This record gives sequence, C-alpha cells and structure tokens, in this order.
Amino acid sequence: MKLRTKMIVAFTTVVLIMGIFQYLYFQQRISSQFQQFLDNQQLGVMTRLEMYFEDYYKLNGSFANIEDILKSNVMMQGMGRRHVGMQTQGMPLLYNLQLVIADHNGEIIADSQDIYNGKLANQISGTHRDLIVDGRKIGELIVIRGQDIMIQNLASQFMKSTNFTILLGTLIGSIIAVLLGGFFARELTSPLTKLMEGIKRLSSGDTTFRVQLSKKDEFFLLAKAFNQMSEQLSHNEKLRQKLMADVAHELRTPLTVIRGKLESIQEGVIEANEKEIMLLVDDVYRLSRLVNDLQQLSLAEAGKLPLHKQPINIYQFLQKIVANFSVLAEEKNISLTIHTTSEDIIISIDEDRMTQVIVNFLDNALRHTPNNGQIIIKLTNDHFSNRTLITISDTGPGIEPELLPYIFERFSRTDESRSRDHGGAGLGLSIAKGFVEAHHGTISVHSEKGKGTSFQIELPKGDNRTYNIS
Repeated sequence: MKLRTKMIVAFTTVVLIMGIFQYLYFQQRISSQFQQFLDNQQLGVMTRLEMYFEDYYKLNGSFANIEDILKSNVMMQGMGRRHVGMQTQGMPLLYNLQLVIADHNGEIIADSQDIYNGKLANQISGTHRDLIVDGRKIGELIVIRGQDIMIQNLASQFMKSTNFTILLGTLIGSIIAVLLGGFFARELTSPLTKLMEGIKRLSSGDTTFRVQLSKKDEFFLLAKAFNQMSEQLSHNEKLRQKLMADVAHELRTPLTVIRGKLESIQEGVIEANEKEIMLLVDDVYRLSRLVNDLQQLSLAEAGKLPLHKQPINIYQFLQKIVANFSVLAEEKNISLTIHTTSEDIIISIDEDRMTQVIVNFLDNALRHTPNNGQIIIKLTNDHFSNRTLITISDTGPGIEPELLPYIFERFSRTDESRSRDHGGAGLGLSIAKGFVEAHHGTISVHSEKGKGTSFQIELPKGDNRTYNIS
C-alpha cells in the first residue's frame, strides 16, 4: 500500500473511530440524563403524594373511599393544614404512575388499577413510602411507574435525531477526511516521490540529477542533503576515474621504460653498463615510491598508520629541515625564515612522518615562489587550547578558489600544466593531511590569488611519553 493511500485510510479511520465513540458516548449520556430526569420527577411526585395521603388520613381519620379517588385519577387539594390557603382544584395524576395504598399491617386496601387488592405490600415491586401521622405509621404508599408513552416517544425521537446527526457528521467528516487526506498526502508524498526518483537515478549511476523543492521544510533539508550527496558522489566518481587514469599512467610510464630497456639489453641493442642500470634503478625507485605513497595514504585514511612518537623540540626540528632547503632558497634568492614565540616548545610527534609533511610543504612553496620571494615558517604555542601551530606561508601566485576544496585529495594538482614526469603523482598534500590527522591534528589552507598561500598545521602538545602504535 502506498503512503498516500495509507494516509487517506488513517485520516478516515480516525474520523470513523471518533464518530463511533461519540455515538456510544451520547447514547449512554442521553440515556443517563433521561433516567435522572425521570427519577427527579418521580421524587417530587412521591413527596406530594405522600403529603396528600397523610393529610387525607388526618382529615378523614381513615383511608375510607381512597380507592375511588385513585380510580378517578384526581387528587383534591385544599385539604389538610399543609394546603390551607390554596385553591381547591383537581390535579391529574401522571398516566405512567400506578398508585397502591396499604394499611398499617401491610395489606393492600386501594389500587388505582385494581390489580393488587388483598395482597401484601412486600409482594409488590415499586417505590415504597411509609405514611406517617403524629409519629405513627398509618399505612404505606407504593408507586409503580410504567413507561410513559409521551416521554418514551420524546426520548426515542431525540435519540433518533441525535444518532442521525452523529451519523451525518461522521459521514461528512469522512468525506472531508478523504479530501484532506488526499491533499496532505499529496503534499507530503510529492517531495518523497521526487527523492525516490533521485535515488533511482543515482542508483543507476546518474549523479547529475538534483531534487528541486520550493518549500523550506524538513523535506527541503533532506533534498538539500541528497543534492550535496549527489554532488559529492559525482565529484568522487570524477576523482575515481582520474585516480584510475593517474595510477595507470604513473605505473605504466616507468614500467614501459623498464620493459623497453630490458628488452633492448636482451636483444643487445643497449649495453648493460652501469649508466643504464642506474637509470633502470631510478625508474624502479619511482615505482616503489608511488606504491609506498599509496600504501601510506591508505593506512593513514584507515587510521592504521604506525607512529613512533617521542618528545621533540619543534623549533630545532624545523631548523634542521630548513637547513636542507637553504641552498635551493639561495639559488632563487628566496628568503626562508622561521618566526617563533618560543624556542622551547616540546611536543610528541613521529619525527619521520612530520619531516615528510614539512618537506612536502617547503618543496611546494619553493617550487611556486618566484625569485626574490619570501617563505615564512611561523611557530606559535596556543596555551588556551594546549596546541602548537605551524604556519608555512609563501608569496607565490596563490591557488584558484575553485581548487581549494579539493587540494588535499589524491592526485590533485594546483597546477594542471605540470606533467606527471616533472610534477610527481599529486599525492603529497593527501599524505601530509593523513599524517597530521594521524597525530590527532588538523591541517588547513588559505590562499589569495596573486598574494600567496598559507598552510597551517595544528598539533596537540600531548605528553612526553614514547608511543609505538601499530
């Protein structure tokens, strides 16, 4: 069953349940109210009848001729102390009441319907009231209530009217529920339908489909997340294709060279001298370096990179790396300096891994910084967060804004004009990011076109113990 149908059924079911509940509730409530009305009415009649027959006894000294009054269905008022000052007039008894009078011994002496004469009062069901005069029981009044036809018809008509109103309201409510259910179901399922279409398109490999919603609600946020996911998958697919092409090229080039030279040596075209062997060794090293870089990157991304951490004076660590680049910097007349707030900052790092990170950044900075440029390494200690910041800034051409979000991805190059033969495989920044994150640090980049680029490494100070994580 579709969601739209389920919602329509749910709306209609709720209305029907409420209709049934109202029907049962009003049935019981109305019946209870009518019963209470009749009881209250009978209570008032019983009180007046009791007073009437007690006054009758006081006036006559007995219940003589009382049955004639019962059968004539008229009680004469204006007799007795409790009725002094009232006009004498006939008051018809209610048609649904049968009146029975018993003497002080409980024997029936009068019956308005001449049914129970001669019987005992305790053999008759009904409402019993003792008749008391001067503190002495003179008899017993028994009222037997039949079903009043007028009240019965009135109650029946009212119940029919109420039931018809409830049933009509339930029917109208059900129709409205179906219409509203269809409307709301369409409003709710329309975004889901579009999302399902997007999922089907995405599962079939179409990452260009985007879900367009106008109302800014939870479905809008869901569609936005779906579109972001599609965009990321599209980008990942492009990276995957690029990765396969890059890896194939990176492996194919040295393998082709090695194979060609070995075949030439085998055929005697090239002499297997020391120079040719050294060239073959260089190509083998290049292959090994690429495979090793991919392996290290995979370990870092999986969180399984082995680290051998020990306390290091980070300023002296940076000085040692800078010294290795001083000759290259002098050749291009580039100023390479270290600025620090303290020369005694000690943090626990894997020296080999972090050396590879800093070397990668400095190598990129020297490559892109023009002659007479400047490279500054800034070392600061953030006491508030207990972390150390290393910022490497250059005065190179900067990075295009659209390339910044992808700069740390595999085989990403900021300069597409650089060939693989001269520019490496594009794994350096990815590996650097993986190594920094393996130290529970973060890495970020800021660049302005024409003004230079800054890479910032943030590392936790940690403690001074030695780690060997494998």
